[in-house]
Amino acid sequence: MRTWIIALIVATATIGGGIAVPVHSAIAQTAAAKDVPLVVGTLDLQTILKRSKAGQSLEQALLAKSKAINAEIGKTEQGLRAKRQQLEQQRSSLPPADFQAKLAQLEKEFDALRKSASAKRKELELARNKGLEQISKTLDIVIRDIAEKRGLTLIINKSLVVLAAENWDITTEVQKGLDTKLPKVSI
Repeated sequence: MRTWIIALIVATATIGGGIAVPVHSAIAQTAAAKDVPLVVGTLDLQTILKRSKAGQSLEQALLAKSKAINAEIGKTEQGLRAKRQQLEQQRSSLPPADFQAKLAQLEKEFDALRKSASAKRKELELARNKGLEQISKTLDIVIRDIAEKRGLTLIINKSLVVLAAENWDITTEVQKGLDTKLPKVSI
């Protein structure tokens, strides 16, 4: 069996909320000891994430989830602001101690909203990471298959390359493979 090296370094892709794929660990076997020739391939991970079905699916799912979270938080915040306005209108008719107690309760509700919003942002980030992990695992399989078929011993992200031969680019092939193996990401 032929020994090969795949080194894949991933840059951040910013699409809407931003998508990034975690860095793959380099798989290095004793290629130097076996005198394996260097056969280079390049790919554009930004393009793959932006154009692939999986990347678009993840972006749409995150956008939908983000809009739902923002709508929920906005609705709750609007209700709390209305309560505050109502309380301000009642200020002159309430004893100062009652007003302060109601104001303190309202502040507690605002604090709870802030904590809830923070928890929902963390939840969204976890969902994003889960989706990226699915893409990353599938990309790894696709890239390995293409590297083996083409006899590639090194694959580099195009963002790190100044100049490369056009026939080294495997972006389209990787994207097609990803689209076939992972047409949709579930978060």
